[in-house]
Amino acid sequence: MIGSPNGKKVLRNAEKAMGKMQLQYQSEGDHIVLSAMGDDLPIGMLIHADEQNMTLNIYCYLMFEFRNDARGALISELNTLNNTINNGGFYMSDDENKIYFKIVQSFYDDIPSVDTIAHLVTVAFKTVDVNDGKLKDLIPEDVKKDLMYS
Repeated sequence: MIGSPNGKKVLRNAEKAMGKMQLQYQSEGDHIVLSAMGDDLPIGMLIHADEQNMTLNIYCYLMFEFRNDARGALISELNTLNNTINNGGFYMSDDENKIYFKIVQSFYDDIPSVDTIAHLVTVAFKTVDVNDGKLKDLIPEDVKKDLMYS
């Protein structure tokens, strides 16, 4: 292996990818934060270089919350949706009543290229944009909290 992949090098390429995509972002230590407007809802994104697992993790947070008692009903719906997605998946946060999308790229043996990172960011944004309305509609109105308007 030429050189050794590390989180700083990965984030440098992620910053270059954000520039190439003309996305505004903020670098905050070991991660990058940005947002974009989807067709119907804004999408928040966090890009994190996980040095322990040697992975580039891209998280997209959906801009609504649900009450804790809605978790059980959402599990099977998320599972069904995830079975239709080839790259990444939707998950419920353990510590907040939010749904997020996560896509991962290893950098164990090589640093993901600027083009690869740009592709993954595009896949993440598009996957969330296509599915966020479906997910929001699954949550009953009386247990949903729209972060855009609260």
